[in-house]
Amino acid sequence: MAQPPPPNIARLAALAALLHFGFDSLLRVWPATTPPHLLTPYMSEIFRSMLELLGRTPISLVTSFVNGLISAIFAVALQGATSRRFAKIAALLSFLWLLTAGLTFQVYLDAPGAVVVTSLLAGLPRAVVVAFFLERSLPPPAPEEGWPAAPSP
Repeated sequence: MAQPPPPNIARLAALAALLHFGFDSLLRVWPATTPPHLLTPYMSEIFRSMLELLGRTPISLVTSFVNGLISAIFAVALQGATSRRFAKIAALLSFLWLLTAGLTFQVYLDAPGAVVVTSLLAGLPRAVVVAFFLERSLPPPAPEEGWPAAPSP
């Protein structure tokens, strides 16, 4: 049986980056749901002045590109999973969101606890949506060894 062609990581990264940018654009409207990398009011003066000089949209574009590339790499790494592939990708991306956003709050931001919690929680649907679209863009997994192939109609 011929193997499906490997997924185009650039296409997957572009898709994920667009989704990340869309979530950044939507969620930054409300301070409580703003992603940590866009919470400039809670940054130290040096970071705030530097990032406000650039503007929120370029920061969002760059971080969306990086997050999209990382998401695509992990999706491709899990493409061979034959069972619960979507759940595995979603769990991994959710864990990465909580880890990186949590570290951003810990290291760079001095935000109230409520903002930390709501910002972290607002990022979880982003991870699930990105995982959903990336998983649907991957070729179907090969059947597991030892399992008979499904009968053809």
